Amino acid sequence: MIGNPTFARIRSREEVNPLSRFGDWLLLLIAAGALAWLIVRRLDRWLHESPDARLRRLAKDGGVIPDEAVTLLQDNGFEVLTGKHRIPLGVSVDEEPSMSTRLFFDYLVSKDGKYYLVKLERARQPTEWTASGLRERLLVYALLFPGCEGILVADPKDGWVRMVRFHVEDGDE
Repeated sequence: MIGNPTFARIRSREEVNPLSRFGDWLLLLIAAGALAWLIVRRLDRWLHESPDARLRRLAKDGGVIPDEAVTLLQDNGFEVLTGKHRIPLGVSVDEEPSMSTRLFFDYLVSKDGKYYLVKLERARQPTEWTASGLRERLLVYALLFPGCEGILVADPKDGWVRMVRFHVEDGDE
């Protein structure tokens, strides 16, 4: 049995040098330290990210298909960066499972170094130009993208663009 190579392999595993185990632990500690450093660095970058960083990432993402809305925006001095965005959202009520929904905006544009979201006017959902109507339809975009200068509502058929901005007022109501 002593000449059996299988037995020799088993015996050599039992006589492992303690220094090689130290090397294994050292490599494990170095890898764990590098992973922890990457996690902390990523978290720090996320915490100190400017509010318009999400808009800059969106601007890099996509292209634009030229149409009458793009032409209208360009004629009004806006640079059209991307088009047709979908933002996935989850909604949960009480302890029920989360339901999926989406929020859409039509374009991301810039002018003078400032970003604007664009919603196109649609005949089946006309914009109600009252404070409460604008709040119900557009406030969510201002809250999701705080680095955005405003929300543009554009109607390519009638050829107009209007800017909506929200601000908190001091009031005794």
